[in-house]
Amino acid sequence: MISDRIVVIDDDPRVIKSIKLVLRKYEIKEFLDSEKALAFFKKPRDIKIVLLDVMMPGIDGLSLLSEIKRYNKDISVIIMTGYGTKEIILDALRSHADDFIEKPFNFEDLIERIDRLLQEKRYSFKEREDDKGKIDKIKSFIRRNYQQATLDIIAEEMCMSSKYLSRMFKRKNGDSFRDFKLKIKIAEAKAMLKDTSFNVSEIALKLGYKNPESFMRIFKRITNCTPLEYRAKIRAEEHNSS
Repeated sequence: MISDRIVVIDDDPRVIKSIKLVLRKYEIKEFLDSEKALAFFKKPRDIKIVLLDVMMPGIDGLSLLSEIKRYNKDISVIIMTGYGTKEIILDALRSHADDFIEKPFNFEDLIERIDRLLQEKRYSFKEREDDKGKIDKIKSFIRRNYQQATLDIIAEEMCMSSKYLSRMFKRKNGDSFRDFKLKIKIAEAKAMLKDTSFNVSEIALKLGYKNPESFMRIFKRITNCTPLEYRAKIRAEEHNSS
C-alpha cells in the first residue's frame, strides 16, 4: 500500500523540525524552498496531505497551492499562516485549500485535522490492501499522469520492485503496464484530434513524446491511420451526420 506521506513546506526550519517531531507516525517530506517544492510536484506523486505556509519567499504559498492542485487535485492542502486575515482565508478557499490553521498552532488540533482528512480519503476512495485495490490506484494514477508516469516512479511510490509491480499489473489487469498506459495516451490523442485545433506536434508534446515522429508512428500502429487521417475521418463523419 502507498504509505500516508505528508509534505511540509515552510521557510522556517524551526517549524518543520517541530512538525516532524509531532508527526512521527507519518513519513515527512520537507521543503524550505517553494521553487524546489513546485519542481517536486511537477512529477507524479502519491502524496496525501501538504502543510503549506503562506508567507514564502519566491513563489508565495497561495500561488504554490494553485500549482499543486493543478498537478494533482486529489492532494489535501492545509494552509498554515501567522497572518490569518479574512482576505488570506478567502484566497486560500478560492484556491481550493482543504483546511486552514493559524500559527502558532496547537499540535493536537493539527493532528486532529490531518487524521480527519486522511479518514475522509480512506472512506472516499475505499483504500484496500489487496492487489486489486493496488491496481485500481495505479490505473487511476496513470490516467491522471499519463505524460510522466513510469513504472519506476510508481514502483518507488508503492515501495515495490519494478519487476514485481509489472508482473502483478499484467496478471491482474490483463494488459501490461506499458500497453495500458499506451491505450490511455491514444484515447487522449483521439480526443484532442476530435475536439481541439492542436496540430500534431502540439499533441505529441502534450502527450509527453519527445518528437512528433514517434507519436505519429505509434498512433498509426495502433489505429491503422495517421493522426491527420483520423482527424479528417472524424470531421467527415460529423459533417455527414449534421
